[in-house]
Amino acid sequence: MEQKIANDRFLALSRICLNNWHYITKRTLSFNDEINFFTGHSGSGKSTVIDAMQIVLYANTDGRGFFNKAAADDSDRSLIEYLRGMVNIGENNEFSYLRNQNFSSTIVLELKRSDTGQCQCVGIVFDVETATNEISRRFFWHKGPMWDNGYRGGKRTMSIVEIEDYLQANYSREDYFLTSHNERFRRILYDSYLGGLDSEKFPLLFKRAIPFRMNIKLEDFVKEYICMEQDIHIEDMQESVMQYGRMRKKIEDTCAEIQSLKQIEDRFLTYADKEQQIEKCSYFVQKLEILQLQSEVRTLADRAKLAGEDLKKQVQARSSVDEQIGELTRQSDELLRRIASTGYEELKSQLKSLNELLEQLGKSEARWQQTATALKRWEEEDITSNQTLWDMEEFENRTIDLETLERLKKNMVSMRTDTEKQHQEAAAAVRELKKQEKQTRDELEKLRSGSKAYPKYLENARSYIQRRLLEKTGKSVDVHVLADLLDVKRDEWRNAVEGYLGNNKLNLVVAPKYARAALEIYGELDKKEYFNVAVLDTEKASQNQPQVQKGALSEEVTVRESYLKPYIDLLLGKVIKCNTIDELRECRIGITSGCMLYHTFRLQHINPDNYTKFAYIGKDSVRRRIRLLEQELASLEEKKKPLEETARESLRILALPWLSAEPTEYMDWLNDINSYKAKEREKKKLIQKLELLKEQNVDQLERDRQAVITLCDGKKRERDSLNVLIRDKEREIEGCRNKSIDSQSLLTSKERELKQNPDYDNELSAYLPSRDTVRYDREKETFIARCSKLSEAREAAFQELLAVRTSYIRTYPNRNFTVNARDNAAYDRLLSDLKCDNLEEYKQKATQQAKSAVEHFRDDFMYKIRSAIREALIRKDELNRIISRLDFGKDKYQFVIGRNKGPDGRFYDMFMDDSLDINPADLNYSYENQMDLFTIEHEKQYGDLMNELISIFIPPENATPEQMDEARRNMDKYSDYRTYLSFDMQQLIQNEDEVIKIRLSKMIKKNSGGEGQNPLYVALLASFAQAYRINLSPKMERNPTIRLVVLDEVCDGVNAGLLPLADLLLQLAHFYLQVAELVVKLLIVEHIGIDALRPVHHSGHAPPDGGGHCVHHVGQRVGVPTQQGRTHTDEDRQQQGDEHQQQSVLPEKVFHFIAPFRRTSGRTGPGRPPPPEPASGPGGRWAAPPR
Repeated sequence: MEQKIANDRFLALSRICLNNWHYITKRTLSFNDEINFFTGHSGSGKSTVIDAMQIVLYANTDGRGFFNKAAADDSDRSLIEYLRGMVNIGENNEFSYLRNQNFSSTIVLELKRSDTGQCQCVGIVFDVETATNEISRRFFWHKGPMWDNGYRGGKRTMSIVEIEDYLQANYSREDYFLTSHNERFRRILYDSYLGGLDSEKFPLLFKRAIPFRMNIKLEDFVKEYICMEQDIHIEDMQESVMQYGRMRKKIEDTCAEIQSLKQIEDRFLTYADKEQQIEKCSYFVQKLEILQLQSEVRTLADRAKLAGEDLKKQVQARSSVDEQIGELTRQSDELLRRIASTGYEELKSQLKSLNELLEQLGKSEARWQQTATALKRWEEEDITSNQTLWDMEEFENRTIDLETLERLKKNMVSMRTDTEKQHQEAAAAVRELKKQEKQTRDELEKLRSGSKAYPKYLENARSYIQRRLLEKTGKSVDVHVLADLLDVKRDEWRNAVEGYLGNNKLNLVVAPKYARAALEIYGELDKKEYFNVAVLDTEKASQNQPQVQKGALSEEVTVRESYLKPYIDLLLGKVIKCNTIDELRECRIGITSGCMLYHTFRLQHINPDNYTKFAYIGKDSVRRRIRLLEQELASLEEKKKPLEETARESLRILALPWLSAEPTEYMDWLNDINSYKAKEREKKKLIQKLELLKEQNVDQLERDRQAVITLCDGKKRERDSLNVLIRDKEREIEGCRNKSIDSQSLLTSKERELKQNPDYDNELSAYLPSRDTVRYDREKETFIARCSKLSEAREAAFQELLAVRTSYIRTYPNRNFTVNARDNAAYDRLLSDLKCDNLEEYKQKATQQAKSAVEHFRDDFMYKIRSAIREALIRKDELNRIISRLDFGKDKYQFVIGRNKGPDGRFYDMFMDDSLDINPADLNYSYENQMDLFTIEHEKQYGDLMNELISIFIPPENATPEQMDEARRNMDKYSDYRTYLSFDMQQLIQNEDEVIKIRLSKMIKKNSGGEGQNPLYVALLASFAQAYRINLSPKMERNPTIRLVVLDEVCDGVNAGLLPLADLLLQLAHFYLQVAELVVKLLIVEHIGIDALRPVHHSGHAPPDGGGHCVHHVGQRVGVPTQQGRTHTDEDRQQQGDEHQQQSVLPEKVFHFIAPFRRTSGRTGPGRPPPPEPASGPGGRWAAPPR
């Protein structure tokens, strides 16, 4: 009795409250204190409830590893999908959410003390922002039952802030707790609220029990649910072994790198040898250039000396000729004096001057005639006035006066000025049209290439923001122009949408979660250059809910991104589509399809450029824009033709000759023409006078003087020849001097540039005398050709060097060396460092590390494996004591854990030998305890096995990466104590005089139903009894724990309906209700026919009330879908024969829930969203059993 009272103190799951969880909007589920059935079709929401319970019981919002773990549809749900209610809407993995506005969700478990009836609640509340799927959470606990409001405020679920405020207002600080930290809440949950459970073993066992399957091998079952894996913390040994592996890997890597560096060194030496040969040849070329320059300087000095001697002789000859010319000149002057005394020379001079004057007057005649002819071309021009034509005629007839001439020039200047102005205007217009034509062609070319011709400043801003977002977020974020994300349903209203949106359609758009970052980056732009650019705050705009009037222009617009819809509704939701002026006047804001806008009581036409030239919306906007631009090009060409013709005609007129000189100059020409005849008469008179003087003695004097002049001219020519020779020699001498100076300067520079190398000098000095004829230029060309060949060989060697260096850098990317360096210093230093880096000493350390790994194995690993095996055996004994009190007729069950019967079992005795009883942690520094943990006998007996196991953990020498991976896998396997054990259960059958033991691992394969499944359920529930500390002595003080066990789809694969399971449950319930070891159980099964829950009779166990067991159905009338999708009612079953006349039953205190939260007929197929929850009706609602 005392045992029963103590075990009656536990925490029972009495209710679950779910708000906004998957397909559930609001539900409170009530549970019986003992066994509960929960049935329904696959996908009806059973696993949904389990996952909600697990979030709270594990204090884990991640969900990975337990969400929908045993669901039949193998779906992979996430927390956000549960919260927002994701549903499939198509056959191509398309989905949508039931909740698309910000909301809150709650999951609350009510736990009730079985002895006092006191309640406490543990739960979690989520706040979800649907625009970004951002989730905030608070775990909470409070004393007392669930709140009457179901954790809802009016028609919606209470938020985090509202629950915090409610707790603070209605509970003392000691009576509630809340936190957003999973780990903190989990620790308090297990230590306090759930009665003090093991924080590692309980969630592992609970989580594994939910997807429990009957087709598991018995040995695997015991491993999975009874002897679970243990972290025996062999990190020191693993680290020791892996440290050895790392050291050996480092040694191998170092040796490989040294080999690569040696290969680089060899290639560099080949390259360096070619470089040295080129250096020597280059030195010879430089030296030969110096020798050639020295030879040139000497040659130029000799030439200058010879030219100086020749120059001296020519100067002397010129002096003699100059004396002769002087004498002949004196003779000519004397004869001229004698002739001049007769007057003849003066008359001759006058005749010469008169001839020059007549020549000048003749030129004026020619110029006048030429100008008159040119002016006649103006007569054909339309711009020439009659007065101008008359004045030109007077000019041609040479009757024009100065006043008329000035008027003619003024008129011509006026005509040219008008023509010049006309040309400038036409040319400017043509230039402007060509500019427009170029812009149009550029835009057209861009459009034809497939991209919209947005303004350049907009494209620059978009590129900048996109690049900065990549730098800021590390992600490639698309920056769109709003127009690219819009389209117009009907072309009738396309111009109205384009025109009304105006520059708003050029807003830059990013996804809402990047909006804040985009706005901050926009602030970096130069406001003078980018003031026309705008960035849309999609994060705020998507949260807006503007009112859209009926018949609004927004009805004609579709958006490619849903977050843009509120913004378009804001801009166009109040702009009403109209057809007439009267309709416009009835609206606050109205627009017609013809782009007439009525706004703030004003009627105006929208700028046509907004919907023609700047039309960007939709896929067809490019095509329409191309057509418009082609028309515009044709129009520009038509406008340009007459203007070009005008410009050409103006240039032709401006090219006509005109009166460019001053009028007085033309009048001087006319005066010269009029005086020409008078000068002719004067010339005739002078010629007559000269003829008269010639008849006197003047002829002889003139002949003598002419002979002297002829002789003097010959001497002058001789002198001129000498002057030419002298100048040539002077130039030759100057040239030699200049060349000598240049050569000497170049020689000095070359000598200064040459870095003297005595070895190269000696080699060249020995080489040159061996040549038959030494020509420095030819020898230089020979060495230049040799340098060219060597350069090719050097480049080939350098390419080989680059190849090995590139291969090295790819292999060792952390070496930040230059691949194309012409020296090898960095590589040589590294090679020297690696060679001198105490490699042999490091190899010795690796050997010591291998020994250390062996010591860790012996001193640490073996003891921990031994301890884990002992703990498993103790756990087995405890479980056997628990289930020894449970029998089924005359049968009992026991766990059997022993040595592995396979190859790995050979290590078992080595671990469990009694000589290992000393714990190395217990040793101290006293002499008496300074003993070897491994006695001589132990090592002698198990030495070979120890070495074999050690060799598994330590990789062999020169292990490959694959071998190292194999070593790690072996560590994981052989560090698991279960590797060395075998697991089984046996059935104990009590006969009259003996107990028969049957191994169940073989028997279960032959049996099915309850007969084969009983041991597994017994073992599982016994493991829970141990986890919930039910087997503790009643004298030990303990807090009441929960007793909850959840099994999902326990009837999967049971061919005989629920009869075997009901039989088992009755026995288990009878036993556990007697000893109060496990009193709350929720079984989740697939939806089955209610006929399977038929009356159950058991031998050895009478119902507690002595009569038939009553099944509690949901409501007054329960419908269960059949395989054909039809629902059987109570009336249907009464018509099915006598075998169904008796009411179907389950054991007492076994309660039955029927799902779904979604009304289904068989499984829910893709493309069918969940229907709304029915208020009532068979099979379509939740109901709690009578409490």
